[in-house]
Amino acid sequence: MSSQVIQQLFSQQTTDPSEDDTSSYVSTSVRKSIYKPAMQILETSFLGLRSARHRLVSPGSATSVTLFPMVHIAEQSFFDRAYADAFSHDVVLVEGVRSPVVRHLTASYRWIEYSDLGLVVQPSYPSPETVSACIVHADLSEEEFHREWRNVPAWLRLAAYMTAPLMGMHGRFFASRASIASKLGLENKPSRDEILSWDPSFEALRHCILGARDARLIDRLRSQLDQSSPEIHRLAIVFGASHMRAVLAELGQRNFVSVESDWQTVFSL
Repeated sequence: MSSQVIQQLFSQQTTDPSEDDTSSYVSTSVRKSIYKPAMQILETSFLGLRSARHRLVSPGSATSVTLFPMVHIAEQSFFDRAYADAFSHDVVLVEGVRSPVVRHLTASYRWIEYSDLGLVVQPSYPSPETVSACIVHADLSEEEFHREWRNVPAWLRLAAYMTAPLMGMHGRFFASRASIASKLGLENKPSRDEILSWDPSFEALRHCILGARDARLIDRLRSQLDQSSPEIHRLAIVFGASHMRAVLAELGQRNFVSVESDWQTVFSL
């Protein structure tokens, strides 16, 4: 059970390119979303892995929000299309935690020989001077992440440190496009497997990797939506797919609805 939970968390990490009230709100909002129709974020099928690009609007806001759920390994064409589209918006919220801890944990997927599979690791974002969008870092700083990491029990930090490279070595020799895609299907509602595998022993690690970072993202999103600047009409969010659950929950509370959705191929099988 512990290995399964840790693997789920590692598949949701960020690459490198304590808002308690907010965190509690996000958790409550995600739970409420269970009773609403599901919205796909990532889809795995015989066609391959696809990411759902959603554009949402609200009668109470002049800003439209477009979601770009990221998978940190994909065909180069996926990143090229997503970046060209996202960074043509007025404002882009992006992720990224620069930390030696994160770099060690992401060995769980960075050690895979992606070139043999025709895939690449997510590239860095465009330089601010090369795009028209205002780029807003909506993630934790290194110091903030390390503070959250120190709150994880020592035994769990040790387990994560040991598991990540083992997963990376296994993937290096045995990963295929099909095996990678099989773990990444995602909707805005928790899946049956997620619910059944939930273990309170891992909540501190889950909060460090997801919860605390969700809270920061929602804080930045609220700041953008609440300001009255007439210049912000098109907002893009370029974040790991698992963080889109919190975003959709927040936008749902603000009466945003999806008016345009299309699939972007991450990689084919």
